[in-house]
Amino acid sequence: MNATTLGPILIFGIVLSPVYLMLAGWIFGRPRELRLPLIGIGLLVGFTVLAWGGMALFGLIVELAFFA
Repeated sequence: MNATTLGPILIFGIVLSPVYLMLAGWIFGRPRELRLPLIGIGLLVGFTVLAWGGMALFGLIVELAFFA
């Protein structure tokens, strides 16, 4: 295993494991109420999309400002 294949395993397997446990606790926890976990998951997905979109927009602005 070389360094290029170790990074994603480290990030997705170890660093994000608390997020996986939190999502599993929301979904499989007791009492089972599905509405609140879906709201939480929707917020996590929404914030992630906003963060990635903001970074993409910032990258586009920097590219146009400095490399055009």
